[in-house]
Amino acid sequence: MANIDANLLKDAFSQFSKASDSIINYYNLLENRIALLKKEVEEKNGELQKAKEYLQNILDSLPVGVVVYDEDSVAFSNGKANRLGYGKYLQSIKESSVKEGEIKNGSGQYRWKKEFLTNGFGRREVVVFEDVTEFERMKERIERDERLYAMGEMAARIAHEIKNPLGSMELFLSMLSSGRLKAKEKKYVDYIRYGVKTVDRIINNILSYTRPKTLVLKKGDINETIREIMDFMTVSLVSRDIEVKLNLRPIGEVSFDPDMIKLVLMNFVSNAIEAIGENGVIEVETKDHERYMLITIADNGIGMSDETRKNIFNPFFTTKDKGVGLGLFIVYNIVKAHGGYIEVESKEKMGSKFFVYIPKERYEEGNTRS
Repeated sequence: MANIDANLLKDAFSQFSKASDSIINYYNLLENRIALLKKEVEEKNGELQKAKEYLQNILDSLPVGVVVYDEDSVAFSNGKANRLGYGKYLQSIKESSVKEGEIKNGSGQYRWKKEFLTNGFGRREVVVFEDVTEFERMKERIERDERLYAMGEMAARIAHEIKNPLGSMELFLSMLSSGRLKAKEKKYVDYIRYGVKTVDRIINNILSYTRPKTLVLKKGDINETIREIMDFMTVSLVSRDIEVKLNLRPIGEVSFDPDMIKLVLMNFVSNAIEAIGENGVIEVETKDHERYMLITIADNGIGMSDETRKNIFNPFFTTKDKGVGLGLFIVYNIVKAHGGYIEVESKEKMGSKFFVYIPKERYEEGNTRS
């Protein structure tokens, strides 16, 4: 009986041992399987992280701002949106009943469009910001050029139409003057002749303003030209306690008409002096800007409204009590004759900035343009 019990116990231990070995083997297999699954998960997570970083880099490299948001929070924003400072505008965009619009950020102008995300994203929306600043500036320049060209053509035609009868009037007045007239009558004729000549001189001036400018281009350092003008205007600046800050970066020799550029600078600085009055600051800066040399003239004067800013280069437009409104029209034509253009930034009571772009390489030394 004792032997039977011993054999049963032995068999039980044997079965237990086999079961233990089997469990250990299954455990080892399971552990290996878990390790493999864990490795696969880590690899997949790594791939997902790389894909996420790749997508983030793509979105950050886009020239448009992208923001994904819901009612409570922002889920994603790319680099362009962050640089734009979208937080200032997001709430109003969320509340807007329209799907697109425009915003201004300083001197920048942006268009935005929004749309709900689909495929299980709940109530999340995506808004895209597109920078249209340069496009709008170019559009404004083209519209201004077309407007000024049309106005110049109109002024020239009117001037020519007026000159024809003026010539006849002067001829008949000369004939009258050579005849037998009393002293008082001759005096009246002389008055009329003087008036006719005055009108003729004004018409000739208008024609000279509307004709394309003739340039005498030379290679030179525009910074030296700017220093000469600022020295020349020192008396006007000092008498009004106006501080001048010059930041003239080396540009090298470029082709420009020194006398015409001096006229441009004198107009801008004179206007800045009038806009400031007294105890202000005028800053003049030069620097390379791609294929242009950029001259910036800034003041902290009274500034301009948008309506004034858009019209300041129109002939005969002026906000001054005394003035004919031809100064900036002439300036615009001079810069355009150089192959350049002008941009303006201004706000009322916050000063003005004029950006003058002149091509660095356009003509050979000694060339002229008419």
